Amino acid sequence: MSDFSKNPSKGLPALKILSVACALACATYAHAQTTDGVRLRTAGSLDDSPQVVNENSASFISADRMETTDDQIVLSGDAEVRRAGTVIRGDNITYTQSTDTVDVKGNAVVTRAGARFAGPELNYQIETETGEMQDATYEYAARRIQGKTKYARFESGQSTQLREATLSTCKPGSKAWWIEADTLTIDETNNMATAHDVSFHLAGLPVLGTPYAFFPVGTNRQSGLLTPTIGMSSDLGFDYAQPIYWNIAPNYDYTFTPRIMSKRGIMLGNEFRFLTENMGGTLTYDWVPDDRHEDRSRYGARVDAWAKWNDFHFDVDYNRASDGDFLSDFSSNLSEGDNAILPQDFSAKYSKDFWTASLSVRKNQVLERDHHDPVDRPYEKVPEFSWNAYYADFYGFEISSTLEATRFKHRDKDFKPEGDRFYMNHSIAYPMRGSYWFFTPKAMLTGVSYNLTGLNNLDRDFRNTVGYEKNSHFVVPTFSLDTGLIFEREASWFGQDATQTFEPRLFYVYTPYRDQSKMPVFDSSYMDLSFGSFFMENAFTGHDRVSEANQVSLILTSRYLDRKSGQELFSASIGQRYYFSDQEVALNRYTIDDWYKYRNGTRSIEGINKESRSDYLGNITAHLTKNIVASTTAQYSTSEDRFTRINAGIRWQPKPSAVVGLYYRYDDLPTTIEEDRIKQIDLGVQWPLTNSLYGLARYNYALDESKPVEMLAGVEYVADCWALRLVGQRTLDSEDRYDTTFFIQLELTGLGSIGSDPIEELRRAIPGYRPTTDQPGAAGLYDYYE
Repeated sequence: MSDFSKNPSKGLPALKILSVACALACATYAHAQTTDGVRLRTAGSLDDSPQVVNENSASFISADRMETTDDQIVLSGDAEVRRAGTVIRGDNITYTQSTDTVDVKGNAVVTRAGARFAGPELNYQIETETGEMQDATYEYAARRIQGKTKYARFESGQSTQLREATLSTCKPGSKAWWIEADTLTIDETNNMATAHDVSFHLAGLPVLGTPYAFFPVGTNRQSGLLTPTIGMSSDLGFDYAQPIYWNIAPNYDYTFTPRIMSKRGIMLGNEFRFLTENMGGTLTYDWVPDDRHEDRSRYGARVDAWAKWNDFHFDVDYNRASDGDFLSDFSSNLSEGDNAILPQDFSAKYSKDFWTASLSVRKNQVLERDHHDPVDRPYEKVPEFSWNAYYADFYGFEISSTLEATRFKHRDKDFKPEGDRFYMNHSIAYPMRGSYWFFTPKAMLTGVSYNLTGLNNLDRDFRNTVGYEKNSHFVVPTFSLDTGLIFEREASWFGQDATQTFEPRLFYVYTPYRDQSKMPVFDSSYMDLSFGSFFMENAFTGHDRVSEANQVSLILTSRYLDRKSGQELFSASIGQRYYFSDQEVALNRYTIDDWYKYRNGTRSIEGINKESRSDYLGNITAHLTKNIVASTTAQYSTSEDRFTRINAGIRWQPKPSAVVGLYYRYDDLPTTIEEDRIKQIDLGVQWPLTNSLYGLARYNYALDESKPVEMLAGVEYVADCWALRLVGQRTLDSEDRYDTTFFIQLELTGLGSIGSDPIEELRRAIPGYRPTTDQPGAAGLYDYYE
């Protein structure tokens, strides 16, 4: 309770105290305003706008005892003064009105701008936010930074100067790592620290010293040296990259990355990023002046940018490499290194409420790699104009329309015809739905027209075989019906209250036959059998082919759902398509590869599918426990009486950063070429061996070749403020030899990491992998709000 025994009649003009009486008066006023029509509402979160401190800012005080004189207020026992974003606490606080200063004796604490300082005493000027504290400890929320200092000086609420200071993200008292500096200046506006006479200590020992250093104490971007990347591989040798970052402006930055590879030489990496209200993008250029292994200069470049103006939108995705092996040689990402085709796309789009018009150019660079099979080069679209309209609900009807005109070019002029294609597709559907049923009839009209050029340039034998016509076209209608039922009943799933469903679904399609045998194939291919393709009217992708159809797909699904949460506990589906007529449209009339054979793995005779039904397709997914999920998808050939494709797996993930997964993949369709057939088992593990040590492993083994395809092993050691990752990886390349890569990374929580980062590769290799260290988030004004 406050004690006003001394000078109880003295006023406090300089310090504005909001008392309980004032609060009650304000509440009464607010109530009166509300009854007059003003409505108050709660805020979704604390306002994070900058706080302005001046002589008119209100202050709040509290203490066990309070005494006043003409110019001072003395607070004793759990004393506190608040103004704007600053909170000052201590055993005893003396406030001087004339100077607007506070003197704190005993357990002094000042909190401001996301930072907290504590020491035995504090002298602080509230309005200017300046002061000093000796023998202090401090914390910055943004990067979980803490430390000690002999002397701290606060300057204008924007910076703090520390002398004989330490800095770490470890818990107080930990000797894992810390930084010592003779002087340390923290710019709280830019969240940047500048240090002089610096030494870095690891495990209690000084390991590095420098006369000058600067580093971030917040999450804002700052110019300077980023943490280097260090690695080792059989192709590149010792690999060291040092990014140098330039924060040009809040919406522009540039990163220059010299990279030294002992077996290759030097790579100079460049990345420029920009973002404005109407445009943004990334420009990348990596240059190897002299590759020692290839004895030549090499490069890789990319422009990925967009711009908008009113209803117009422009996109560029242009990629280019000096040679076919550039990505595979220098990328640390396996999926990126396997890219065989680099897009070189430009597009302009104009959009209105329910329609869009676009003009685009789709070119590409095919990466022809040494000692690899030739890549099937796609056609280039130079250019393509398209118009698309979609109306979701026009008096209950769903309407869509597409018009497209494309000019196709190809470098292989001996076997690839060129020319123009005009395409249209219009559809109208009327979806109807009830609580346990749905019924959607649909009508569609498709037309394709060709104007081919350069037919005389084709190989003579090839031209005579395919028999392309210079001008050809077809128009074909399609009618479909999509309908299904949903039945439910109460059930249990291993003792858990559940709802079981039974969901039969039927999809019927009728499309009359149109002869397309003398028409080219620019961008069409066979559609793979999947649950999604069961509900497609066309058996081909792209716009060159429309399959004739008189068929029905039947899919049966049953699920178990948690009765309270609705979470799916179990699901099982099986589907098959039934044909009421032969399927005569093939992708190419001059090959024996029937479209149905490619799609479903059934036999064909002279390009005509005479089967009355497709393969079976089934899927089962079960949450065996809260942490164990098993799933299997299988395709069973009705013509060969065997399974032709299986993807199965089981994953146990009892907690974050603890996962074990076992997977089986089998692909042996009759049309699959020998090199692409798959019969593999795959094991991925991330598992805690102790409270701090985690084991990592992946083993992908080809059963048909009796050899591993990929092997990965490593460990992660995690302490409260640092982590160490050691990972080794071997992968089998297309030349049937193993590439070996090592990752070594030391991560100092909140400060950065040193070494080669294996996290993205671990996420790819081990499904469910999660980094054991969490990165700190951005700090706000109220991170240390008390």
